Amino acid sequence: MLHTFNCSSPPPFYFLLVLEESNCSDPGGPVNGYKKVTGGPGLINGRYAKIGTIVSFFCNNSYVLSGNEKRTCQQNGEWSGKQPICLKACREPKISDLVRRRVLPMQFQSRETPLHQLYSASLSKQKLQGAPTKKPALPFGDLPPGFQHLHTQLQYECISPFYRRLGSSRRTCLRTGKWSGRAPSCVPICGKTENVTGPKSQGLRWPWQAAIYRRASGVHGGSPHKDTWFLVCSGALVNERTVVVAAHCVTDLGRVTVIKTADLRVVLGKFYRDDDRDEKTIQSLRISAVILHPNYDPILLDTDIAILKLLDKARISTRVQPICLAAPRDLSASFQESRITVAGWNVLADARSPGFKNDTLRSGAVRVVDSLLCEEQHEEHGIPVSVTDNMFCANRDPAAPSDICPAETGGIAAVSFPGRASPEPRWHLVGLVSWSYDKTCSHSLSTAFSKVLPFKDWIERNMK
Repeated sequence: MLHTFNCSSPPPFYFLLVLEESNCSDPGGPVNGYKKVTGGPGLINGRYAKIGTIVSFFCNNSYVLSGNEKRTCQQNGEWSGKQPICLKACREPKISDLVRRRVLPMQFQSRETPLHQLYSASLSKQKLQGAPTKKPALPFGDLPPGFQHLHTQLQYECISPFYRRLGSSRRTCLRTGKWSGRAPSCVPICGKTENVTGPKSQGLRWPWQAAIYRRASGVHGGSPHKDTWFLVCSGALVNERTVVVAAHCVTDLGRVTVIKTADLRVVLGKFYRDDDRDEKTIQSLRISAVILHPNYDPILLDTDIAILKLLDKARISTRVQPICLAAPRDLSASFQESRITVAGWNVLADARSPGFKNDTLRSGAVRVVDSLLCEEQHEEHGIPVSVTDNMFCANRDPAAPSDICPAETGGIAAVSFPGRASPEPRWHLVGLVSWSYDKTCSHSLSTAFSKVLPFKDWIERNMK
């Protein structure tokens, strides 16, 4: 029988086609971490995610995510990517360009305690042999750049032989997410010199010797002529940005007015007195600040010390290295008997003299003279002077070779003795040539030096 039916009457049976959207099941959060919906429609009843939902994964403190940071619910009801895990890891510590870092092969450190011996002794050899040995599992899972696995060891060294390392040579990633030991840094080795003799000269190179130049007055500012610079003093490089110098070298004579930084410059690696003979290894550096000691007396030249801060870092090399700073306790007992080396250029040299072209950095040994005797020497010559506690007097050591007249140099004074950082002898800055009335270099009158030892803390505060 053929049934006919119209649109107004429903058929006796019909098929209802329902298209259901495929949802994604809850992926869950990683162990030692958690998940968070960060995009898309979101979750349904907290159990399913609609297509397009984006879930991000995070780890608790001291854990780092390994794998996909985000997963998306796809049309097929599956999540994109793979479920990430949280691993114990440490962020790599920052280091300077002077430090070389090496990741050591993964190995497990063992610790011996009294209990190890006790347990080993209490077990029979047979039991020990029969007991299975279980090695700790190596870390698994890739970490994002800049992280290292738990128990990873990093080894550090300085990239340059002119630097020494401070801090730990090896650091281990701990369960806390931190690194063991102290952050490494590399600082220039101070006070070390090979005393390289200059070419065709008997002079010695002192790599911390800094030549202090001043721009000639009246030339700076609108003059059509080339700038004229005069060598006025020597200073001592104590780190890559700091030079110690006598205060009278960087102030107007008899005043505490500091010379403008634009009218001063520091030259490192210099050997010849004649600027035209300077070698390519020299470094001409600008000055960012002149720090005068607050107790400087420009009349008596008491506390005759200042600091020059360099605008650009000095490049440490065989020709340019810092000198060490001595502590008062290093020389308190033996300072009076010390043989002190004074080095500097003849700032009074006549450029027209025949020997000027070959004149070099000069050095010689001096011995400390008792302050009272120093005052009496000058008084005998009709020159009343006061030698303060911030000064010491010294005169040429007749038993040692010398080509220097300290009264002409404005040089620096140094002593060599083993340092605290190394048993090898190191040169330490002890004084700066301050004043002298020995105009003929007869050595009948001692030269007065500004002490550096009492101002070590002040210098170090301004070295940072």
